[in-house]
Amino acid sequence: MKKIFFKSIIVCLFLFTVTVNAQNQNFPHIKTFGFDYVPLNDRLDEAIWLAQHHDWIIGGGGDWDASLYNTVKEANPHTKIMSYLAYHSISPDNMAWMENWCSNNGYNPEDIYYHYHTDTEVKILNGSYIAVPGYGTNGSAATLAEARARVRWNGGWVGINPSSTAFRRAFEALALDRLAVTGLTNTYLDGLFLDTFDGMANSGFWTSRLENTIELNPDSTLSVEEVYTVVRKDLTDAKMELEAFLKQNINSSFVINVNAADVDMIYHWVPDVYMDYRDATMHLSIEYLITSTSNTNRIPRFVQAYDDMENGREMFIRSQTNLAPPTEIPYNFTGFILASHYLINHPNAHFMYHVGNAGNYGGYPYGNFKTTHWHKNMEINIGVPIAKTGTDYWGDTDTNRFYEFASGSGYKVLAREYSYALVLAKFGSGGWDNIGNNPTTLDLGGEYYPLLADNTNGPAITSITLGSSEGVILLKSPVGVLGINTELDNKIQVYPNPVKNILTINSLEQPIDSFKIYTINGQVVQSDSLVMVTKNQLDISALTAGVYLLEFTVNRKKQTIKFIKE
Repeated sequence: MKKIFFKSIIVCLFLFTVTVNAQNQNFPHIKTFGFDYVPLNDRLDEAIWLAQHHDWIIGGGGDWDASLYNTVKEANPHTKIMSYLAYHSISPDNMAWMENWCSNNGYNPEDIYYHYHTDTEVKILNGSYIAVPGYGTNGSAATLAEARARVRWNGGWVGINPSSTAFRRAFEALALDRLAVTGLTNTYLDGLFLDTFDGMANSGFWTSRLENTIELNPDSTLSVEEVYTVVRKDLTDAKMELEAFLKQNINSSFVINVNAADVDMIYHWVPDVYMDYRDATMHLSIEYLITSTSNTNRIPRFVQAYDDMENGREMFIRSQTNLAPPTEIPYNFTGFILASHYLINHPNAHFMYHVGNAGNYGGYPYGNFKTTHWHKNMEINIGVPIAKTGTDYWGDTDTNRFYEFASGSGYKVLAREYSYALVLAKFGSGGWDNIGNNPTTLDLGGEYYPLLADNTNGPAITSITLGSSEGVILLKSPVGVLGINTELDNKIQVYPNPVKNILTINSLEQPIDSFKIYTINGQVVQSDSLVMVTKNQLDISALTAGVYLLEFTVNRKKQTIKFIKE
């Protein structure tokens, strides 16, 4: 009778709890996001999966309709959705939309764009050059439209003019239109992803030769840097205006996330866009934190990014293999990516592991998100960062931040300790061909169990050998003792963790046959015949503080989840 009662209360819940507190995540040790340009309307199963595994879904291939929106929100009402809009270059469809809006609202459509006053060659994404005519005595264009400034992206689409009121008002209207959920009244998405925010800001390799434009340098008297100083300030001003507009028209918690592409863009190439003009409340996407080209020069960026998050900046951080199947990705390189994420894990950080490269966001070809946007190891709860005796990478003592574990000629090994694991990442020369080179054997100072690709663990070890761009997650106890079993694909979740009195259970169409609560030493302290059940909650107030294992049996398969009673 009690079993039937328990089954009746654990009903079909697509809910995996996600909040801003890292302790209450669907995966409590790390917050994650999913990102792709691929339309989700005809991939609803994958949309459900994305919602169940990620705090944010970014993109989704264009406008969101009621069916897709409701599917995601029913799967996980806590998952937030961010629409995608290119900011530095406007697609032809969006160009037409904005020009039409200007014509209907008293603005000159040409004021959306910069225009060259002299014939100008622009280098585009594939490395070739396109010739754009200028308008006026020094150019060959017959109309202003022919002289529109081009950016290097997407074959040289025209670039925005963030200096103009016409652009700012038209883009605000466009963003509001794209954020509205088709078929639902007064329903909008939760955020906007601006890509790539810095695409017009660099006067060097990335340049669109904006020094040749009528609006920015009509008399050709300003230097290149003087022109780009104006552009950078206008970009950030326009972004802040856009955010204020959307918060006012949607809600105050709305998020605008600007994509900085490589982390070097923030702290090295164009820091004035991200650091000088605006404080850390400009939330960012880092498209390339770790790729096969990562080397020791990346480490200072880890420090800067972590400090930014400490100061309030929210970051969406993606790392990628830079290669996709059928190329075999060395598992130790996957470990390097995951360990790097754990090194700078923070309540203000959201991470994405991506099998693929910048030119193929969906895998090879646009593959299933379950394999191209996720690694199973992220399902293993390694706990929270814990304080370690000694000096961290900042030079401070007894903190829970990452620290230098070992170093030598041309390499550094960084480490961070978690409740249930130690993570190590070896930074060397970088580059795909160097992965695994220059191996170093490291004494671990204790016994650990390396996490394997299938979420099992290897035998206990006291030392490990890592080459360049290799990393590892070292569990302090075997997976079974940790209380993590993936047979049920983590479809049963518990929260909060740690917990004081009431433990909430969420399942996915899986009636539970029985359950038991064990101490870490294996003693049964509660079971389905003893525990008090209300809806999908377990009253564990009678337990003393400590670490426990909650074991479920479903269809003769067992899943064990570790929780901490405060």
